[in-house]
Amino acid sequence: MTPPRLHDLEFMRLALAEAERGRGQTRPNPLVGAVIVDESGPSPRLLATGFHARAGTDHAEVAALRSLGGQAPGATLYVTLEPCNHVGRTGNCCEALLRAGLRRVVVGMRDPNPRVPGGGVERLRQAGVAVEVGVLEEECRRQNRGYLRWITTGRPHLILKAAVSLDGFLAPPPQQRGSGGPVWLTGEAARARAHMLRAGCDALLIGAGTVRSDDPQLTVRLPEWQGPQPLRVVLDGQLSLRVQARVCQPGTLICTSEQALRAHPERVAALRDRGVEVVALPPAKHGGRPTDVDLEAVVELLGRREVLTALCEGGAELHGALLSAGLYQEAALFVAPVLLGAGVPLARGFATGPSGLRLAEVSVEVIGQDVLVQGLLPEGAGGGHVHRDH
Repeated sequence: MTPPRLHDLEFMRLALAEAERGRGQTRPNPLVGAVIVDESGPSPRLLATGFHARAGTDHAEVAALRSLGGQAPGATLYVTLEPCNHVGRTGNCCEALLRAGLRRVVVGMRDPNPRVPGGGVERLRQAGVAVEVGVLEEECRRQNRGYLRWITTGRPHLILKAAVSLDGFLAPPPQQRGSGGPVWLTGEAARARAHMLRAGCDALLIGAGTVRSDDPQLTVRLPEWQGPQPLRVVLDGQLSLRVQARVCQPGTLICTSEQALRAHPERVAALRDRGVEVVALPPAKHGGRPTDVDLEAVVELLGRREVLTALCEGGAELHGALLSAGLYQEAALFVAPVLLGAGVPLARGFATGPSGLRLAEVSVEVIGQDVLVQGLLPEGAGGGHVHRDH
């Protein structure tokens, strides 16, 4: 590919920003943004923008064209993902682009979906449209990590999220926590940023121990948020949760063991009466108690539920088990400027080699007095491990 022109980069960045408007709302579809530009004059002129808002609605390029009455003769389209060349829940995007009379299409990345027949790039080129592929491809791929992982492996992109002290603790020792409930290490600005992370994910995952200690709502609570609430997933192999816990409401999935399901029929019925879904999963493959839930089965279940990105908020045993099993792809750690000296570790039962697990593509963001460190974990790092929910 010839080096992109400066304004190609500018308009693809705008398309990426448009795509972000759909984050947390498009499952099982990818984030896609589109920009239509008139390049006929001495300098490019923006005509329209569009983004994919949610599954079943217009794709980004069609949304942009709609604001122009479906016609853009001689114009250039910038789109973060290859236009579709098939009819699904919406129409064929390539045919809409050809009817609009576009002269040139600039694509950020190809669509790896193996279930989509035909290639949009090839269809456009066969019709005489100039097509360029790969402009800001890495940025486009980074934006759609969840979709790319799910569409190629059937599993979600799993993120470890935690707030920790400078010395690596999630909370003080239990005997120092007083009457119970969550202990806030970070400030309000960092907690709001954590809710933004939640809003961008399709599912939130915790262990039963976290429910017992913190009684979280596990919801997105941002004043401006109008999108769907993520699926709440609780791993509770012994089915020990109080039916009255705040997380026990419609939109919650409890993953438990077959043994616990049989042992507590009344609790299962009470949870289901509250709108909670309770499913039994296979036991852990590598030993442990009969009630230990297999983490691979949990991740595969989420993939079947069309979860593209899941945020795991712990606690320590679940983080340790998922790290040991190599099931995390990313970490997002809010580091508070406090030293606890002792307490609940970030990950329990997890050990690495002398060099540890080093994050890649690291970003650091100062939020108030706290720091958010994000990065990718080595693929498949860790070994087999079981999840013990307390």
